[in-house]
Amino acid sequence: MDVMPILPETELEATAAQYLGRLLFVFGRLELNLGLALVNLHPASASEREAARVEELRFGDKLKELEAKVLASHAANARALARWRKWFLAADTLRELRNAFAHGRWGFQHYHQQIVHVSHVPGGGDRKEVRYTLEEFAAHVAAAEELAEEFSTLRDMHPVSRTA
Repeated sequence: MDVMPILPETELEATAAQYLGRLLFVFGRLELNLGLALVNLHPASASEREAARVEELRFGDKLKELEAKVLASHAANARALARWRKWFLAADTLRELRNAFAHGRWGFQHYHQQIVHVSHVPGGGDRKEVRYTLEEFAAHVAAAEELAEEFSTLRDMHPVSRTA
């Protein structure tokens, strides 16, 4: 029985895997910081209970909860609200991107140097295919990293009050 040799990964695949790893790490870090922000909106005496509650929330639910707190906390500050709203919109876009990347199927079109993401197995329903060049994929990762930094900046510049 002939066994096909295991071929080494191409540079395109290896680099794409590094970017995907960075995306998942930055998303995980952002989700952790988002959860901590929600827990810290409650008295220290409730932190254990809140941590358990927040741990059960999906990322999108954490976003919605913090957004409600931000809106209440900064209702009179149009500049802070605008900046936070822009961040929430970008964070929700990142959530969708991460979900697609983490739950999709991946392939490579080497001739065109593209990363191919397919949302469903071919022939299995509403198949959606998106192709990225390495540069486009890297730009998504860079945007996610900037979003994580912006969260820290916003929390410092326009903190959310516990009473909100």
